[in-house]
Parts: sequence; C-alpha cells; structure tokens
Amino acid sequence: MMQQNDQQSPGYDYEPLGVDHRLLPVSFQLTNGEEYFFRGWFGQGGFSVVFRVRDQNGQQYAAKVLTQRATRHSIRRELEAYQRIAQNPHINLLTLHVAGKLMTPSPGYKDDVFITEAAGPSIRDIMMRAKRDIGNVQSPTFSIDDIKGIGRQVGEALFHLEKLQIYHLDIKAANVTFMSNVQYAVDTNLTPPIIRMSDLKIKIIDYGNSMSHWTPGIERSFKLVQPQNLRAPEIFMGIPHSEKTDVWSMGCLMGKMYLGKSIFMSRILATPVEMQQSQFELIVNRMHAAIPREMIEISRQESKCTLNFEFLNAREGENNQDSLINLMRQGSDLPLFEFLTFVLIFNPAERPSFEEVLRHKFLTNV
Repeated sequence: MMQQNDQQSPGYDYEPLGVDHRLLPVSFQLTNGEEYFFRGWFGQGGFSVVFRVRDQNGQQYAAKVLTQRATRHSIRRELEAYQRIAQNPHINLLTLHVAGKLMTPSPGYKDDVFITEAAGPSIRDIMMRAKRDIGNVQSPTFSIDDIKGIGRQVGEALFHLEKLQIYHLDIKAANVTFMSNVQYAVDTNLTPPIIRMSDLKIKIIDYGNSMSHWTPGIERSFKLVQPQNLRAPEIFMGIPHSEKTDVWSMGCLMGKMYLGKSIFMSRILATPVEMQQSQFELIVNRMHAAIPREMIEISRQESKCTLNFEFLNAREGENNQDSLINLMRQGSDLPLFEFLTFVLIFNPAERPSFEEVLRHKFLTNV
C-alpha cells in the first residue's frame, strides 16, 4: 500500500507553475510488476517529462517518461551512460534505479521509462524561484564562494564522465541539481541580490544527449550539440565535438551563475541563422579570439557551417566594449574571471582538459 503521509519529495517546491495534480494518474505499473505512485513533476523537456514518484515502500524516485519524439538511438545512448556510471559511480552523477517498460503508456509517450534517484531543485530552479521571491526586479546571482564550490563538483563529475568515455553535451543550469530540497536566502542589500545556499552538494543529470567517445580510427562526424547559449565555438563552425566541448559549457555555466544570465547571448533576431551569427560574433569579440586558419579550413571541409566570416575583415583593432572583463562587478571577483579566461579558449586544441581545469587555482582548496 502507498504510505499515508504528506512528506514532500525533493523538488516539490520547485514544480513548474500551473501543474494540475488532478490530471495526474494515481500510479503506473511496469512490465516487471513494480508500481510507482505519482507525487508531482520535476520538469518537462522536448523529449520527456520527469515525474516525482514513490514506490510501494514509500521510497522517493524520479521517473523520466520518454515522448514519441525521443529516438531509439538516444534512448540507447542514455541507457549506456547509466550502465557505465553504475559500473563506476560518482557522487556528483545521477544514478539509475531501473530502466523499465510501462504497461500502459499515455498517448504521445513511448513505453520507455528511466527510474532514477530523486534530486532536489536545479540551479535554474533556484535562480527563477529567487527572482520571483524578490519581485522580478533583478536576477539574483550566486556568491563567488558558492560558484567555486559548485564549479568544483561540476568539474569533478565531468572529468569522471570523461574517464568513462562519455560526452555529456547538455551542460546547463537545468541539468545541475542540488542533492536535496535545499534552502536558500537572498541578500537583497547587495547589487545584484546574492543567493546563499544552505547546502552546495550537486548532481549532474540528464544523459539524453550524451554520446560515447569517438572510436579510434573511425572518422569523426559533425553533430549539432549543446544548448545554443552554452555552445562551444567549434560546434558553431560545424566541427565535430571533442573532450574539450563540455569544458566550454562548464565555463558558460559558471559565468551564468555570476551574471544571472548567459555570458554569450545572441540578439533577438528573425531567424535561427541570424541568432547563431550574432552569438558567434559575440564570442569572438568577448574573448578577443583570433580564429585559427586551420579551424576555418576544417569548417569549410565539413560543409556544416552557416556562419559568415566576413565580419572578421571588418574588425578594427580591439573591441573592448564587449570584453569579458567588462562584466566584472568588483576587483575581488578577478579570480573567477581569470578562471573563465583560462577555460573559455576559442580553439579546442588549446582549451584545457578537465584534469587541467581542476588544477586551476580558482578550484583548488575549495
């Protein structure tokens, strides 16, 4: 029987607005006979809905139900990532409880479901909730110490994935969650308001876009990966991803925690191609990047790039207006910006590895 208590499972306070619990079924059954009871939502993406559930013993889990848009290939990749993590787990990586089949999937959904350990709110959840708390006046941000503590764990988790031969390729604020239903306070006496967490322990979640490392000797092929605002330059240029691609997204994530918004945000333009062009130009200007000739040659060979590189000819001297350092609020924040400058290297061949990232002085002695 379902336990008769009202204890909230992690993430309840951060449920998406407008969720009508009356529309949720009471429970669902798997083909192996297990039954799980709905308690609400964790969130929804383009290819899945993640529910808060409990098993028949009252143990809390998250249930990721795949929509019909999810491909068999992506489902296999996600399962493979969970299997590799199970063989060599890491405290900062989400683990699988069971990969099952639904007895009676709802219309629009596949019968595949991943039951995982339950986590708390994501960084994105905390930032959105904190902004609502103070009246949406200004986006609250995290303190340098909290960015450092969270960043260290993100780096360790991604380094572990690298050793497991896995690219995550979807690192963003929504995919880094706290381990429990943490508490936070917002110091509105500071500008911008600063979020102070009760606990910094995190997990990286969602391996739906993950891929195994390239097989040696097999030619690498280009795939469009990563959320656009955290996308590495090589992906914009139609160049296949590598071990360094997730490093870029990690830097972007830490910058967002400091700014309350993306470091590299495209202008709102008419077409996706124009938005990509705008963001790519901002990356080049913000990081004072010189695009290596070999990257342009590879980009042309791949024939997957829609960028127009003519803007490079129109650049006159150094454009300091968009410079990364101009985003720094006070001199004491310089260590973070030294780290971001170290990580956000345009050329992936020169970008540090996760092992080198973790040795940087900003992330040591956390």
